[in-house]
Amino acid sequence: MTHITANKRILLLLSSVIIAGVVLMSIYLLSKRENRRIYPINGRLDLEAWNQQDGPLSLSGGWDFYWEKLLTYRDLKSHPVPDLAVQVPEVWNRYQIKGKNLPGFGYATYRLKVIHVQKGKPLALMIPTFSTSYKLYIDTDLVSANGRVGSGRKQSTPQYLPRSIEFTPAKTSFELIVQVANYTYSRGGMWYALELGTPEQIRRLNRNNADKDLLLIGALSVMALYYLSIFLLRREDKSSLYFVFMCLIFASRVMVYGDYFIYRLIPAIPFQAIIAIAYLSLCWFPIFAVLFVGELFPAETSSGFKKAALLYGGIMAAMFSFTPIAFFTRLIFLVQMIAMATGFYAIVCLIKAYLNRKKDALLVLGGSLTVIIFAGRDMLYQNNIILSNYGELVQVGLFILLFTQSFVLARRFSEAFRNVEALSRKLLKLDKIKDEFLANTSHELRTPLNGILGITEALLRGGEGEVSSGQKQSLFIIANSCRRLANLINDILDYSKLKYGDIRLHIKPVRLDGLIQTVVKVFQQLSQTKEYEVTADLPSGLPPVMADENRVVQILYNLIGNAAKFTTRGYIKVSAGVNVNMLEVCISDSGEGIPPDKLDDIFKSFEQVDTSLTRKHGGTGLGLSITKQLVELQGGSIWVHSTPGTGSEFYFTLPIAVELPPENETELALPELAVTTVLEPQVAMKKETADTRVLLVDDDPVNLQSSTTLLKLGGFAVTAVNSGKAALTEIGGHHDYTLVILDVMMPEMSGYEVCRKIREGKSPFELPVLMLTAKTSLSDIVTGFEAGANDYLMKPFEPEELLTRVGTLVNLKKSVDKAISAEVAFMQAQIKPHFLFNTLNTISSFCDTAPDQARKLIDEFSNYLQQSFDFKNPQMYVPLADELNLIKSYAEIEKARFGADLKVEFEIDEAVEVKIPSLSIQPLVENAIHHGIRKKGGNGTVTITVQSTPEGILVDVTDDGAGIPPEKLEHLLQVDSGRGVGLWNIDARLRKLFGHGLTIRSEPGKGTRVMFLIPPEVKPD
Repeated sequence: MTHITANKRILLLLSSVIIAGVVLMSIYLLSKRENRRIYPINGRLDLEAWNQQDGPLSLSGGWDFYWEKLLTYRDLKSHPVPDLAVQVPEVWNRYQIKGKNLPGFGYATYRLKVIHVQKGKPLALMIPTFSTSYKLYIDTDLVSANGRVGSGRKQSTPQYLPRSIEFTPAKTSFELIVQVANYTYSRGGMWYALELGTPEQIRRLNRNNADKDLLLIGALSVMALYYLSIFLLRREDKSSLYFVFMCLIFASRVMVYGDYFIYRLIPAIPFQAIIAIAYLSLCWFPIFAVLFVGELFPAETSSGFKKAALLYGGIMAAMFSFTPIAFFTRLIFLVQMIAMATGFYAIVCLIKAYLNRKKDALLVLGGSLTVIIFAGRDMLYQNNIILSNYGELVQVGLFILLFTQSFVLARRFSEAFRNVEALSRKLLKLDKIKDEFLANTSHELRTPLNGILGITEALLRGGEGEVSSGQKQSLFIIANSCRRLANLINDILDYSKLKYGDIRLHIKPVRLDGLIQTVVKVFQQLSQTKEYEVTADLPSGLPPVMADENRVVQILYNLIGNAAKFTTRGYIKVSAGVNVNMLEVCISDSGEGIPPDKLDDIFKSFEQVDTSLTRKHGGTGLGLSITKQLVELQGGSIWVHSTPGTGSEFYFTLPIAVELPPENETELALPELAVTTVLEPQVAMKKETADTRVLLVDDDPVNLQSSTTLLKLGGFAVTAVNSGKAALTEIGGHHDYTLVILDVMMPEMSGYEVCRKIREGKSPFELPVLMLTAKTSLSDIVTGFEAGANDYLMKPFEPEELLTRVGTLVNLKKSVDKAISAEVAFMQAQIKPHFLFNTLNTISSFCDTAPDQARKLIDEFSNYLQQSFDFKNPQMYVPLADELNLIKSYAEIEKARFGADLKVEFEIDEAVEVKIPSLSIQPLVENAIHHGIRKKGGNGTVTITVQSTPEGILVDVTDDGAGIPPEKLEHLLQVDSGRGVGLWNIDARLRKLFGHGLTIRSEPGKGTRVMFLIPPEVKPD
């Protein structure tokens, strides 16, 4: 809820007080009426003063009441004194006998003696529902009944169904006797008053009630259907959905109340269902009202209150559906109080919205106050405090509320539509400005572009002297890029002209076969290095067409060029033939084809078949759109047939000319194509003299060439590849690259995917990745870092920025390599001097007694020192065999010291070929011997196991030594554990490399087991 200042709180309080006063005054004015002179008193109703012209007479007042007696007219002769004189309508739970309230379950008889009746004049009674079954007698005649009345649960059957009866009094007085039984509802008795009048008056009253219910149900249903349609079309705004639920709940309430219209729709509906619907509507209507207000004015409504209301509604719905009627109807006062509190909260929210000057708040508040006023008036009416010929009015108030809310929704939708129209006009204006800007900018770009292209062509032809082959390649790429930009500018200009009808066509008779042959020859020259063939299959004697010669060439270039872009091998064929009065041209290919769902989009402006990061082909998506418009402007049509994976066939037609073209046609000036369509990119450009090797990945040959040149100037050795797959092949080929520079948008595999693949085997410290891309949104940058990139550089970039970022990442890699070297050296430094001293003493003792054994120990000691002190190659990973050889040498030395009591066993899976972190197993073996076996006097076995598991390669070092106490085991991997730095160092290295470290299990007196797992996806070089 929004913060409300002190002044606003005061205004809110004053507004609540004023509104409460208005409500009470309105109830008073609605209830003000002269006191009735005719009503039942002490079980008697005197009709002497009744004028039938005044309308029906409510029989609410004093009746005789007989508890737990089902009396008839004759029985009442022997019971002249009733048990109680009661007020009707009322539930009998409020009656007291002997100082105690009556229970809800039971049976009773009501009696009213009517006197001074006009004999022989017909009368009628409108009988509402009673709780929960009844029989109504006029003297001795049974005139109406609902359900089955009995003196026990088994003898009674509930039913709610209003009835009307007509009768003619045979005397000037009669008795109304009503037997009521209830064993279902929590409250029983005559809780609605009977209406007495002439037959025409009662029939009119029934018609009015039925018409009112039908009108309400119809209007509510139409409103619900209308706003449900609006919600289905625009699901972002849930206010219309909540309004639909309010309409449906109100309609269901009308059907199970008053005239019980639901019996006309579902005659066999169970009694339990009617009660459940009534209670559900009472519970859920205010909840949806709060949700509706919260959707209209979210800042003034608490989300916590809405969640609590939904939770309460769900609990109540379950209770009403699955518990007995007698149980949940006892909660009627609680349900009513919560409903009132919920409605009051909605009113408070509306007042806050009004004070905050929110639009429509006053209108919705007025409709809500109408409901409260009418509901208060009905409460007085139901309790006989006020009398009225109009019955209950709360339904009218609810309808007014829904009408005002529907008006609010309609006005909001209307305003939204007007806003959309205004935005549309603004967007159309901005779109026109954008098109004008593109056209003007394109015209302005032509001049410097032509200058760049002209100077470049002059340099290529030796205008300023001879240039080297490398310089020619660079100049050639500049010229090629200029042509690509020129083609793009031409497309933008044509698009702008076509959109506003400014393009001028010079229609004349043109021979199409010559144009087709000329364009095909150009593409045949350009496709010499390709694996497809460009051919023309034209019949002789093709008639001329009425067309613009230059635009026909542009159409052919666009269509054949499009086929060449999507064809890697096979053919591109141009054919033509006469179709009635049109010449039909077909360009077919054996390319990728077009998905069926994209066939309707390819001729739209700026649309492409593949818009993903991994698309193989670039372009703006204007070529086919321009082609379609040019064909149609010349009186033809264009369409396509395509099968994905097989190829496409583009057809276009042009009208056949009546006249022949002149013989002396001027030579046609063919447009230049960007040569990038035929140039093969240089896949590998290396400079091996530099110390730092950079892998450059980009599918654009121009970008490869320019970036390679910059990096070479920076002193880096560069390997350039044009796809993600080629990059992964290079990295997997055991090449020691310092850095990967990666483009994001590449065919088949995006830069994000390549980076993720790299991170499966290389951490960001082992192989940094720099992303180069033109995608500059925040989400793209975040995606790049999530994929594992170290840095992100947006295109176009400054050369100095590229070299600076590359240098930073290279220095990072070198720092990591130095750290690895220092770490391995640190591990090597753990060979303690006393171990060397003890080993030398052992060898010395064997020199005299066992010289052969001494020589063997010297060899093993030499091998151990050679592998341990290999400072020239401090690698992070070493082959498993090298680590095992080091362990074997160490084990032989230790066996010589401790004798045959020490055993070192190896259980190695021969199929395992893997590299492991350097000095990761040997310190574990040393720890097992010194801290496990040695504490038992040197008698024991150490087992080294290396085996393949589904989770990866498991390395296990187990001993049967002294074991480790539990209190020491939990601190064993801490740096200050007192057991040396070997274990915590190995654990830290493994966690950094694999994400998890050592697993240690030990039991004092039984030994220790130390394990670690090399994941299967880790494939270190």
